[in-house]
Amino acid sequence: MFSSSANSLNKVHSNQMKFIQDRISGVEKHFGEICTSLGAYTRKTAKLRDKGDDLSQVLQSYGEQENLNKSLRSAVCETADTIASVQDYRDVAVNCMESQVVEELGEYREVCRRARQELKHSFQTRQQEVSHRRSLEKTRTRNPHNRQQIILAETQLQKSTQEAQRACENLEQQMDTFEQRKVTDLKRIITEFIQTELAFHAKALELYTKAYNQMANVDMEEDLQAFRNARDVFDAEFRNALKGEGGLGRGEVVGAGLGSSLSPVITTARERKREKKRDLKQSVEKLQVEDYEEINTGSSTSSDSD
Repeated sequence: MFSSSANSLNKVHSNQMKFIQDRISGVEKHFGEICTSLGAYTRKTAKLRDKGDDLSQVLQSYGEQENLNKSLRSAVCETADTIASVQDYRDVAVNCMESQVVEELGEYREVCRRARQELKHSFQTRQQEVSHRRSLEKTRTRNPHNRQQIILAETQLQKSTQEAQRACENLEQQMDTFEQRKVTDLKRIITEFIQTELAFHAKALELYTKAYNQMANVDMEEDLQAFRNARDVFDAEFRNALKGEGGLGRGEVVGAGLGSSLSPVITTARERKREKKRDLKQSVEKLQVEDYEEINTGSSTSSDSD
């Protein structure tokens, strides 16, 4: 039978190996899940950046073709530029997360693989020590008088014990380094992610505030009047066409409403009505003057006849 000390040592050794193995497996599993989740987050952010670029282009296209509403045109084009700037900062955030967050977390698969190799080497070395210890005890039990075999077994045990001690010390150092690196890296990587998000959202808040103010500059009354002025051109031509007057030509355009080059106008129906009233009044006054002169002329002729 083997001594209880060898069995106890083997048990302690197995428990220690299991503890370290669980730590490595836990880091590999959870760091892999964190990496996968942050990778998906980064890809979604990149897609949002692309959608933001599409929105900016659509707004810019509409603003460039809007030829009546000056204030709306200006606000939409400026807002499109601002949204494009937001996407530029989002692109910087995406690149930062890819290089300083996702890629570094992805390296932990290799880190865990090397730690597992170190653990395996240490386990094999300790197993050799336990095997030599058992061999020595067996030799002492079966051949207690065979000093040559006992000395050989003791030499092998001593050598394996030294190797096991070195392997144990190296494993402890490697595991300390592994744990220290794990804590330091995870703290740094998550902090980098948070700082990247804070920097982006702070800049996005600034830019979206700017975009809000740009859209607030839209003058609805001015733009609505510009539309009405442009509409009057076609309304007047249509009414004139219905009257059979041939319609007013473009040469009758007298100016632009509210001083805008984008809103030509012609003499409105109200102005034409006032002109007709003035013409009628002038005709009446002229008629009254002619009647008065005719009456006076008649009176003078009657007086001469008498």
